[in-house]
Amino acid sequence: MSPQNGSGGPPPAAAGGDVPEPLWTRAYVMAMVVQLGVSIVFVTLMTYMAVYAMTLFGMRDSAAGFAASAFILGSALTRIFVGKYVDFIGRKRLITIALVVFLFCSALYPLISAYPALIALRIVHGGAFGAISTGITVSVVGMVPAARRGEGMGYFLAASTFAMAIGPLLAVQLSENVSPEAVFLMTGVSSAVALIAALFARLPERTPSPEEHAQRYRLRLKDILDPDALPVALVVMLCAFGYSGIITYLSPFLLERDMPAAASLYFVVFAAGMLVIRVVSGRQQDVRGDNAVIIPLTLVFAVSLAVLGLATQLWMVVVAGALGGIGYGALLPSLQAVAVTRAHPERIGIAVSTHYLLLDTGVALGPVLFGLLIPLGGYPLLYEALAGTVLAAVVLYWFVHGRWLTQPT
Repeated sequence: MSPQNGSGGPPPAAAGGDVPEPLWTRAYVMAMVVQLGVSIVFVTLMTYMAVYAMTLFGMRDSAAGFAASAFILGSALTRIFVGKYVDFIGRKRLITIALVVFLFCSALYPLISAYPALIALRIVHGGAFGAISTGITVSVVGMVPAARRGEGMGYFLAASTFAMAIGPLLAVQLSENVSPEAVFLMTGVSSAVALIAALFARLPERTPSPEEHAQRYRLRLKDILDPDALPVALVVMLCAFGYSGIITYLSPFLLERDMPAAASLYFVVFAAGMLVIRVVSGRQQDVRGDNAVIIPLTLVFAVSLAVLGLATQLWMVVVAGALGGIGYGALLPSLQAVAVTRAHPERIGIAVSTHYLLLDTGVALGPVLFGLLIPLGGYPLLYEALAGTVLAAVVLYWFVHGRWLTQPT
Protein backbone atom coordinates (compact mmCIF):
# COMPACT_ATOMS: atom_id res chain seq x y z
CA MET A 1 0.00 0.00 0.00
CA SER A 2 1.37 3.41 -0.83
CA PRO A 3 1.75 5.86 2.04
CA GLN A 4 -0.98 8.35 2.57
CA ASN A 5 -0.78 12.14 2.48
CA GLY A 6 2.34 12.27 0.31
CA SER A 7 4.66 12.03 3.30
CA GLY A 8 7.80 11.95 1.18
CA GLY A 9 7.57 15.50 -0.09
CA PRO A 10 7.76 18.89 1.54
CA PRO A 11 4.85 19.85 3.79
CA PRO A 12 2.10 22.13 2.63
CA ALA A 13 2.20 25.75 3.61
CA ALA A 14 0.68 26.65 6.92
CA ALA A 15 -2.91 27.76 7.03
CA GLY A 16 -3.07 31.49 6.55
CA GLY A 17 0.00 31.46 4.32
CA ASP A 18 2.76 32.87 6.50
CA VAL A 19 2.57 31.94 10.16
CA PRO A 20 3.35 28.28 10.95
CA GLU A 21 1.47 26.48 13.69
CA PRO A 22 3.32 26.59 17.02
CA LEU A 23 5.26 23.55 18.16
CA TRP A 24 6.61 24.54 21.57
CA THR A 25 3.35 24.77 23.49
CA ARG A 26 3.01 24.20 27.22
CA ALA A 27 1.37 20.83 26.65
CA TYR A 28 4.24 19.77 24.37
CA VAL A 29 6.85 20.70 26.98
CA MET A 30 4.92 18.89 29.72
CA ALA A 31 4.72 15.81 27.49
CA MET A 32 8.51 15.95 27.07
CA VAL A 33 8.90 16.07 30.87
CA VAL A 34 6.68 12.99 31.19
CA GLN A 35 8.76 11.18 28.55
CA LEU A 36 12.00 12.20 30.23
CA GLY A 37 10.88 11.10 33.70
CA VAL A 38 9.64 7.64 32.73
CA SER A 39 12.60 7.09 30.37
CA ILE A 40 15.09 7.82 33.14
CA VAL A 41 13.38 5.19 35.29
CA PHE A 42 13.32 2.68 32.44
CA VAL A 43 16.99 3.09 31.43
CA THR A 44 18.34 3.34 34.98
CA LEU A 45 16.61 0.19 36.20
CA MET A 46 17.39 -1.74 33.00
CA THR A 47 21.05 -0.96 33.68
CA TYR A 48 20.94 -1.78 37.38
CA MET A 49 18.40 -4.59 37.74
CA ALA A 50 20.59 -7.55 36.70
CA VAL A 51 23.29 -6.51 39.17
CA TYR A 52 20.64 -5.94 41.84
CA ALA A 53 19.17 -9.43 41.32
CA MET A 54 22.65 -11.00 41.52
CA THR A 55 23.60 -9.08 44.65
CA LEU A 56 20.36 -9.31 46.61
CA PHE A 57 19.03 -12.72 45.53
CA GLY A 58 22.19 -14.50 44.33
CA MET A 59 20.76 -15.08 40.87
CA ARG A 60 22.90 -16.42 38.03
CA ASP A 61 23.36 -14.56 34.73
CA SER A 62 20.23 -15.73 32.88
CA ALA A 63 17.87 -15.23 35.82
CA ALA A 64 19.43 -11.89 36.64
CA GLY A 65 19.05 -10.82 33.01
CA PHE A 66 15.36 -11.75 33.09
CA ALA A 67 14.94 -9.41 36.05
CA ALA A 68 15.83 -6.64 33.62
CA SER A 69 14.01 -7.90 30.51
CA ALA A 70 10.77 -8.77 32.37
CA PHE A 71 10.08 -5.04 32.18
CA ILE A 72 10.02 -5.25 28.37
CA LEU A 73 7.72 -8.27 28.58
CA GLY A 74 5.24 -6.29 30.66
CA SER A 75 5.46 -3.36 28.27
CA ALA A 76 4.81 -5.57 25.23
CA LEU A 77 1.81 -7.26 26.88
CA THR A 78 0.22 -3.89 27.61
CA ARG A 79 0.76 -2.60 24.09
CA ILE A 80 -1.37 -5.46 22.73
CA PHE A 81 -4.43 -3.78 24.23
CA VAL A 82 -3.63 -0.14 24.89
CA GLY A 83 -3.42 0.94 21.25
CA LYS A 84 -7.10 0.20 20.70
CA TYR A 85 -8.42 1.43 24.05
CA VAL A 86 -6.38 4.60 24.62
CA ASP A 87 -9.15 6.80 23.21
CA PHE A 88 -11.93 4.85 24.95
CA ILE A 89 -10.25 5.33 28.32
CA GLY A 90 -9.14 8.87 27.54
CA ARG A 91 -5.53 9.77 26.89
CA LYS A 92 -4.93 11.87 29.98
CA ARG A 93 -6.87 9.48 32.21
CA LEU A 94 -4.87 6.50 30.92
CA ILE A 95 -1.54 8.30 31.34
CA THR A 96 -2.42 9.53 34.84
CA ILE A 97 -3.59 6.12 36.09
CA ALA A 98 -0.56 4.41 34.58
CA LEU A 99 1.78 7.00 36.13
CA VAL A 100 0.26 6.39 39.57
CA VAL A 101 0.94 2.66 39.11
CA PHE A 102 4.40 3.50 37.76
CA LEU A 103 5.21 5.61 40.84
CA PHE A 104 3.84 2.95 43.19
CA CYS A 105 6.01 0.29 41.52
CA SER A 106 9.09 2.52 41.80
CA ALA A 107 8.50 2.79 45.54
CA LEU A 108 8.10 -0.98 46.06
CA TYR A 109 11.58 -2.15 44.99
CA PRO A 110 13.26 -1.70 48.41
CA LEU A 111 10.46 -3.75 50.01
CA ILE A 112 10.82 -6.78 47.72
CA SER A 113 12.44 -9.74 49.46
CA ALA A 114 12.00 -12.61 46.97
CA TYR A 115 13.03 -13.07 43.34
CA PRO A 116 9.54 -14.12 42.05
CA ALA A 117 8.08 -10.97 43.60
CA LEU A 118 10.75 -8.91 41.86
CA ILE A 119 9.83 -10.44 38.50
CA ALA A 120 6.13 -9.76 39.10
CA LEU A 121 6.91 -6.17 40.02
CA ARG A 122 9.05 -5.72 36.91
CA ILE A 123 6.23 -7.01 34.67
CA VAL A 124 3.66 -4.67 36.23
CA HIS A 125 6.12 -1.78 36.13
CA GLY A 126 6.80 -2.47 32.45
CA GLY A 127 3.09 -2.68 31.74
CA ALA A 128 2.58 0.79 33.22
CA PHE A 129 5.48 2.07 31.12
CA GLY A 130 3.91 0.63 27.96
CA ALA A 131 0.64 2.41 28.67
CA ILE A 132 2.36 5.72 29.46
CA SER A 133 4.68 5.73 26.45
CA THR A 134 1.86 4.81 24.06
CA GLY A 135 -0.57 7.33 25.54
CA ILE A 136 1.88 10.24 25.65
CA THR A 137 3.14 9.54 22.12
CA VAL A 138 -0.40 9.45 20.73
CA SER A 139 -1.05 12.75 22.54
CA VAL A 140 2.07 14.35 21.06
CA VAL A 141 1.08 13.20 17.57
CA GLY A 142 -2.23 14.97 18.14
CA MET A 143 -0.67 18.25 19.30
CA VAL A 144 2.24 18.51 16.82
CA PRO A 145 1.39 20.38 13.59
CA ALA A 146 1.18 17.88 10.73
CA ALA A 147 3.64 19.89 8.64
CA ARG A 148 6.22 19.66 11.48
CA ARG A 149 5.60 16.06 12.53
CA GLY A 150 9.14 14.83 11.91
CA GLU A 151 10.62 17.77 13.79
CA GLY A 152 8.14 17.48 16.66
CA MET A 153 8.65 13.74 17.12
CA GLY A 154 12.42 14.18 16.94
CA TYR A 155 12.50 16.77 19.72
CA PHE A 156 10.01 14.79 21.81
CA LEU A 157 12.04 11.58 21.63
CA ALA A 158 15.24 13.51 22.38
CA ALA A 159 14.04 13.27 25.99
CA SER A 160 14.55 9.50 25.77
CA THR A 161 18.01 10.09 24.34
CA PHE A 162 18.97 12.27 27.29
CA ALA A 163 17.74 9.52 29.60
CA MET A 164 19.92 6.99 27.76
CA ALA A 165 22.92 9.22 28.45
CA ILE A 166 22.38 9.84 32.15
CA GLY A 167 20.47 6.71 33.24
CA PRO A 168 23.40 4.26 33.23
CA LEU A 169 25.64 6.87 34.86
CA LEU A 170 23.12 7.46 37.64
CA ALA A 171 22.68 3.72 38.20
CA VAL A 172 26.40 3.10 38.55
CA GLN A 173 27.27 6.16 40.61
CA LEU A 174 24.37 5.90 43.07
CA SER A 175 24.62 2.13 43.59
CA GLU A 176 28.40 2.11 44.03
CA ASN A 177 28.92 5.37 45.91
CA VAL A 178 25.69 5.75 47.89
CA SER A 179 23.34 2.74 48.18
CA PRO A 180 20.76 0.70 46.24
CA GLU A 181 18.06 2.65 48.05
CA ALA A 182 19.44 5.84 46.50
CA VAL A 183 18.82 4.39 43.03
CA PHE A 184 15.20 3.69 43.87
CA LEU A 185 14.77 7.08 45.53
CA MET A 186 15.97 8.75 42.35
CA THR A 187 13.65 6.69 40.14
CA GLY A 188 10.79 7.45 42.53
CA VAL A 189 11.44 11.18 42.24
CA SER A 190 11.59 10.92 38.44
CA SER A 191 8.26 9.08 38.44
CA ALA A 192 6.69 11.74 40.66
CA VAL A 193 7.93 14.56 38.41
CA ALA A 194 6.43 12.78 35.39
CA LEU A 195 3.09 12.41 37.19
CA ILE A 196 3.01 16.09 38.16
CA ALA A 197 3.82 17.13 34.59
CA ALA A 198 1.00 14.94 33.26
CA LEU A 199 -1.49 16.46 35.70
CA PHE A 200 -0.66 19.96 34.44
CA ALA A 201 -0.70 19.03 30.74
CA ARG A 202 -3.73 19.72 28.55
CA LEU A 203 -3.63 16.78 26.19
CA PRO A 204 -5.70 16.47 23.00
CA GLU A 205 -8.42 13.85 23.14
CA ARG A 206 -10.32 12.02 20.41
CA THR A 207 -13.88 10.73 20.79
CA PRO A 208 -14.32 7.27 19.23
CA SER A 209 -16.98 6.99 16.57
CA PRO A 210 -20.26 5.08 17.09
CA GLU A 211 -18.88 2.31 14.87
CA GLU A 212 -15.80 2.01 17.13
CA HIS A 213 -18.02 1.91 20.23
CA ALA A 214 -20.05 -0.90 18.71
CA GLN A 215 -16.89 -3.01 18.33
CA ARG A 216 -15.05 -1.91 21.48
CA TYR A 217 -15.12 -5.37 23.07
CA ARG A 218 -13.99 -7.14 19.92
CA LEU A 219 -10.21 -7.60 19.78
CA ARG A 220 -8.94 -8.72 16.40
CA LEU A 221 -5.45 -8.88 14.94
CA LYS A 222 -5.92 -5.53 13.21
CA ASP A 223 -6.80 -4.04 16.61
CA ILE A 224 -3.32 -5.02 17.81
CA LEU A 225 -1.27 -4.42 14.64
CA ASP A 226 -2.24 -1.63 12.28
CA PRO A 227 -1.93 -2.90 8.67
CA ASP A 228 -0.75 0.48 7.39
CA ALA A 229 1.90 0.94 10.09
CA LEU A 230 3.04 -2.69 10.24
CA PRO A 231 5.35 -2.70 7.17
CA VAL A 232 7.35 0.23 8.52
CA ALA A 233 7.26 -1.28 12.02
CA LEU A 234 8.97 -4.36 10.59
CA VAL A 235 11.78 -2.06 9.46
CA VAL A 236 11.96 -0.81 13.05
CA MET A 237 12.24 -4.40 14.29
CA LEU A 238 15.17 -5.18 11.99
CA CYS A 239 16.98 -2.05 13.17
CA ALA A 240 16.16 -2.95 16.80
CA PHE A 241 17.95 -6.28 16.27
CA GLY A 242 21.11 -4.25 15.66
CA TYR A 243 20.60 -2.15 18.78
CA SER A 244 19.90 -5.22 20.89
CA GLY A 245 23.27 -6.67 19.89
CA ILE A 246 24.94 -3.51 21.14
CA ILE A 247 23.29 -3.29 24.55
CA THR A 248 23.57 -7.03 25.21
CA TYR A 249 26.95 -8.09 23.85
CA LEU A 250 29.10 -4.95 23.67
CA SER A 251 30.65 -5.33 27.12
CA PRO A 252 31.72 -9.01 26.78
CA PHE A 253 32.95 -8.31 23.22
CA LEU A 254 35.18 -5.45 24.34
CA LEU A 255 36.33 -7.44 27.36
CA GLU A 256 37.41 -10.18 24.96
CA ARG A 257 39.31 -7.54 22.94
CA ASP A 258 41.04 -6.36 26.13
CA MET A 259 39.23 -3.00 26.11
CA PRO A 260 37.03 -3.29 29.22
CA ALA A 261 36.67 0.48 29.74
CA ALA A 262 35.72 1.16 26.13
CA ALA A 263 32.06 0.18 26.60
CA SER A 264 31.33 3.21 28.79
CA LEU A 265 32.99 5.50 26.26
CA TYR A 266 31.02 3.89 23.44
CA PHE A 267 27.68 4.58 25.13
CA VAL A 268 28.63 8.19 25.93
CA VAL A 269 29.53 8.83 22.29
CA PHE A 270 26.46 6.87 21.13
CA ALA A 271 24.14 9.01 23.28
CA ALA A 272 25.84 12.22 22.14
CA GLY A 273 25.38 11.21 18.50
CA MET A 274 21.71 10.44 19.11
CA LEU A 275 21.11 13.77 20.80
CA VAL A 276 22.79 15.80 18.06
CA ILE A 277 21.08 14.05 15.15
CA ARG A 278 17.61 14.23 16.69
CA VAL A 279 17.88 18.00 16.91
CA VAL A 280 18.25 18.30 13.12
CA SER A 281 16.88 15.14 11.48
CA GLY A 282 13.18 15.76 12.15
CA ARG A 283 13.20 19.16 10.44
CA GLN A 284 15.12 17.69 7.50
CA GLN A 285 12.51 14.94 7.19
CA ASP A 286 9.71 17.51 7.07
CA VAL A 287 11.50 19.61 4.44
CA ARG A 288 13.28 17.03 2.28
CA GLY A 289 11.08 13.96 2.73
CA ASP A 290 11.34 10.56 4.41
CA ASN A 291 13.81 8.97 2.01
CA ALA A 292 16.37 11.75 2.36
CA VAL A 293 16.68 11.00 6.07
CA ILE A 294 15.77 7.36 6.66
CA ILE A 295 17.79 5.69 3.90
CA PRO A 296 21.18 7.34 4.60
CA LEU A 297 20.83 7.04 8.37
CA THR A 298 19.96 3.35 8.15
CA LEU A 299 23.08 2.86 6.03
CA VAL A 300 25.13 4.77 8.62
CA PHE A 301 23.82 2.47 11.34
CA ALA A 302 24.75 -0.62 9.31
CA VAL A 303 28.27 0.77 8.78
CA SER A 304 28.60 1.41 12.52
CA LEU A 305 27.85 -2.24 13.29
CA ALA A 306 30.36 -3.41 10.67
CA VAL A 307 33.04 -1.12 12.14
CA LEU A 308 32.26 -2.37 15.63
CA GLY A 309 32.68 -5.98 14.55
CA LEU A 310 36.14 -5.14 13.18
CA ALA A 311 37.20 -2.95 16.12
CA THR A 312 40.61 -3.78 17.58
CA GLN A 313 41.51 -0.31 18.86
CA LEU A 314 39.78 2.31 20.97
CA TRP A 315 39.40 4.83 18.14
CA MET A 316 37.43 2.28 16.13
CA VAL A 317 35.06 1.78 19.07
CA VAL A 318 34.58 5.55 19.33
CA VAL A 319 33.88 5.88 15.59
CA ALA A 320 31.41 2.99 15.77
CA GLY A 321 29.66 4.61 18.73
CA ALA A 322 29.35 7.99 17.01
CA LEU A 323 28.05 6.46 13.78
CA GLY A 324 25.70 4.17 15.71
CA GLY A 325 24.20 7.05 17.67
CA ILE A 326 23.75 9.17 14.55
CA GLY A 327 22.22 6.32 12.55
CA TYR A 328 19.98 4.65 15.12
CA GLY A 329 19.19 7.87 16.95
CA ALA A 330 17.17 9.40 14.14
CA LEU A 331 15.61 6.20 12.83
CA LEU A 332 13.11 5.67 15.64
CA PRO A 333 11.38 9.09 15.53
CA SER A 334 11.63 9.21 11.73
CA LEU A 335 10.04 5.79 11.24
CA GLN A 336 7.45 6.52 13.91
CA ALA A 337 6.48 9.70 12.06
CA VAL A 338 6.07 7.61 8.89
CA ALA A 339 3.92 5.05 10.73
CA VAL A 340 1.45 7.59 12.12
CA THR A 341 1.30 9.40 8.76
CA ARG A 342 0.42 6.16 6.96
CA ALA A 343 -2.28 5.28 9.51
CA HIS A 344 -5.86 6.55 9.40
CA PRO A 345 -6.49 9.27 12.03
CA GLU A 346 -8.79 7.09 14.13
CA ARG A 347 -6.12 4.34 14.27
CA ILE A 348 -3.11 6.43 15.32
CA GLY A 349 -3.18 4.84 18.78
CA ILE A 350 -2.91 1.36 17.25
CA ALA A 351 -0.20 2.60 14.85
CA VAL A 352 1.90 3.93 17.74
CA SER A 353 1.35 0.69 19.65
CA THR A 354 2.39 -1.31 16.57
CA HIS A 355 5.61 0.70 16.31
CA TYR A 356 6.53 0.11 19.94
CA LEU A 357 5.45 -3.52 19.96
CA LEU A 358 7.76 -4.38 17.05
CA LEU A 359 10.52 -2.30 18.65
CA ASP A 360 10.17 -4.27 21.90
CA THR A 361 10.11 -7.52 19.94
CA GLY A 362 13.37 -6.65 18.19
CA VAL A 363 15.12 -5.70 21.42
CA ALA A 364 13.88 -8.84 23.18
CA LEU A 365 14.45 -11.41 20.41
CA GLY A 366 17.66 -10.00 18.93
CA PRO A 367 20.04 -11.30 21.62
CA VAL A 368 18.43 -14.75 21.50
CA LEU A 369 18.46 -15.15 17.71
CA PHE A 370 21.81 -13.58 16.92
CA GLY A 371 23.50 -14.88 20.06
CA LEU A 372 23.44 -18.29 18.36
CA LEU A 373 26.14 -16.99 16.01
CA ILE A 374 28.69 -16.35 18.75
CA PRO A 375 29.80 -20.00 19.13
CA LEU A 376 30.10 -20.24 15.33
CA GLY A 377 32.25 -17.19 14.61
CA GLY A 378 32.54 -15.09 17.74
CA TYR A 379 31.39 -11.52 18.26
CA PRO A 380 32.75 -10.26 14.91
CA LEU A 381 30.36 -12.62 13.08
CA LEU A 382 27.54 -11.43 15.32
CA TYR A 383 28.08 -7.77 14.46
CA GLU A 384 28.62 -8.38 10.76
CA ALA A 385 25.36 -10.37 10.67
CA LEU A 386 23.59 -7.52 12.45
CA ALA A 387 25.04 -5.07 9.91
CA GLY A 388 23.64 -7.25 7.14
CA THR A 389 20.25 -7.31 8.86
CA VAL A 390 20.16 -3.51 9.03
CA LEU A 391 21.05 -3.37 5.33
CA ALA A 392 18.07 -5.66 4.74
CA ALA A 393 16.00 -3.07 6.62
CA VAL A 394 16.95 -0.50 3.96
CA VAL A 395 15.69 -2.82 1.22
CA LEU A 396 12.48 -3.57 3.11
CA TYR A 397 11.90 0.14 3.75
CA TRP A 398 12.29 0.91 0.05
CA PHE A 399 9.74 -1.69 -1.03
CA VAL A 400 7.11 -0.96 1.63
CA HIS A 401 7.36 2.84 1.69
CA GLY A 402 10.29 4.58 0.01
CA ARG A 403 9.56 3.76 -3.62
CA TRP A 404 6.05 5.21 -3.39
CA LEU A 405 7.19 8.67 -2.44
CA THR A 406 7.28 11.67 -4.74
CA GLN A 407 10.63 13.38 -4.38
CA PRO A 408 10.48 17.03 -3.32
CA THR A 409 11.44 19.59 -5.91
